[in-house]
Amino acid sequence: MSQRIIGLALVAMLAGCNAPTPPSPPVAAPPPVPVLPEPIPEPETKPAPVKEPAPAAEEPKGHADDPAVVAWLTKLATEREALGTKVFQAGVAIDGHTHAGTAFNEIHIPEHKCYVLGQLLGKADLVRSLAIDYQPDYDTQTTENASDLRIMSNSLHNFASVAKHILGMPHDERVVTWNLDCAGQMGLPRAFIKQEGQSSFYVVTNDGKALKVLGDIEEGFAKKIRDAIEANPTVEVVALGSGGGYVNEAMEAGTFIRAKGLETTLFNNCYSACPLVFMAGVERQNWSPYPELGFHQIYTSDGQPIPFDSEPYRQVFGYLMRMGIEPRYVLQKMWSAPPTGMTNVDGEDYDLCRANITTWIQRGCSNRDYGHR
Repeated sequence: MSQRIIGLALVAMLAGCNAPTPPSPPVAAPPPVPVLPEPIPEPETKPAPVKEPAPAAEEPKGHADDPAVVAWLTKLATEREALGTKVFQAGVAIDGHTHAGTAFNEIHIPEHKCYVLGQLLGKADLVRSLAIDYQPDYDTQTTENASDLRIMSNSLHNFASVAKHILGMPHDERVVTWNLDCAGQMGLPRAFIKQEGQSSFYVVTNDGKALKVLGDIEEGFAKKIRDAIEANPTVEVVALGSGGGYVNEAMEAGTFIRAKGLETTLFNNCYSACPLVFMAGVERQNWSPYPELGFHQIYTSDGQPIPFDSEPYRQVFGYLMRMGIEPRYVLQKMWSAPPTGMTNVDGEDYDLCRANITTWIQRGCSNRDYGHR
């Protein structure tokens, strides 16, 4: 059977799939899927640089932390850690049980994270609604109350852990985390903060084994990734979290990551072009609290979506095939949201294993469950 016939067969599969419905807020369903050109195995030309949408951001206000805010957060973290221990012991004293259940391991972490970041980044007025008032009931001697106390203890200890972690973060990393996880989420306004310094940079963690990539996928991103990996030969895994950027830079970086035999994971939500980098890892893991992946249509510099049968999509198709990813799933997700929208996929969605996008999800699935290797 010729390559042309194989290509047409793949196109038929793509055309036969129903486009998914984007999450709230709803966006228009994609137009009927056109016939996709036969994929090219190794494109000789790069797709035109296509930038993902950049939110309007305020100018940065400097890097100096307010000493009073730092002292208050440090004190609050210590107090809540102590209260968490007291509340836990009270619950155990009632019914003897020592576990709240794994479903509550990460309780209130998103709220705590954005609350602490808001205090440090001058957004205290915006995050007031995320504050939690803890009122433990030490008198009611029921199993239900004992369970509530253990869950409350988890939340208190999570606050202490999150606060200590964020207090130790560089300012630039706090800004990236706020923009990805907080602005426009959990009822907060889309109050994005402009990032200072390098637009794409990294830190090396885990005794030199993990390269944590910060910032969006801008021009020169692939070279920075290559230089960072070559400068740190002990790196085994690339950790990602990004609002997106240039598709061609993402695929070039991903090709290098795969050639080096490195793994990928997510430390934060991964949108637009970012999933293309994630899909390059020889192992692609997602750990609790399960950052999500987001997809939308590629578009031109003037904000117009490009045709589904255009060269950039052909190259994305070829890239996915080389990475061993199910192109049907990825392209349908991309086509399902306009440039101004986003189709988000929960980080613990089993479809990610089924499409071979992730190879393993903590307390979830493995790609091997669906016949992938």
